Amino acid sequence: MIVTICSFVLITIIGLVAMAIDKLRKKHSPWRIPTFAFLGLSLIGASLGILLGMLMFRHKLNTKWMTIGVPVILVAQIIAVILLYEKIMI
Repeated sequence: MIVTICSFVLITIIGLVAMAIDKLRKKHSPWRIPTFAFLGLSLIGASLGILLGMLMFRHKLNTKWMTIGVPVILVAQIIAVILLYEKIMI
């Protein structure tokens, strides 16, 4: 259980840092992280970190893929964790 929590925290931090890096590069560098890379990170568990990064850094808020996709992925992941937890506890 502790490994699961630590990996969740780590992937959330990675998502948050990726949003911060992309925001900085938007101002200073032509190389950017693609939107679909953020969606891929969301799918593997960084959706909370990416959503927090979107709100904290006010970044990618005009991209429909991000404003709709990341919250939907987060809700789906929360539902999956609840269902798995209930199945384990039975």
